[in-house]
Amino acid sequence: MSKFKIEFKWAIYYTFLGIMWFQLEKYLGFHDKNIANQPVFTNLIYIFIFGIYILFLIDKKKNYFNGIMTWQQGLISGLVLSVLAMILAPFSIYFKLKYVNPNFFEQMIHASTARGIKLENAVTVFNMKAYITLGVVDCLSFGIIFAALASALVKTKK
Repeated sequence: MSKFKIEFKWAIYYTFLGIMWFQLEKYLGFHDKNIANQPVFTNLIYIFIFGIYILFLIDKKKNYFNGIMTWQQGLISGLVLSVLAMILAPFSIYFKLKYVNPNFFEQMIHASTARGIKLENAVTVFNMKAYITLGVVDCLSFGIIFAALASALVKTKK
């Protein structure tokens, strides 16, 4: 397990970033008065998640690979981070939707139907199961992309 100590640390940071971002969205009104802009604002988190991957790989390169890391080593480390973040995602999503904003789905459904989306469609999209599924898929799919890109930036240049 100590082999993945750095990955686990950064998966925790990743998870807390998601919780803090959701809290920021709520604080800035993207869950009520600015709800129409929530889909755009929420996607800005990917910039910070990519930053997590860069910082993680710098940490891994320095403290595990002794300053020398290939693209493949970075990619594999990034994939491990992605899997750990994916495992933590359901707990993070549940926490956000249970404690940070328990009315989130109601607010999103109301905003969606006000824009002309059918109630049945909005209910299908905005529920705990759908959000957890999306969160798990996003962690893994974006994680693979971010791991590959960040590895290319952080790898040791020859």
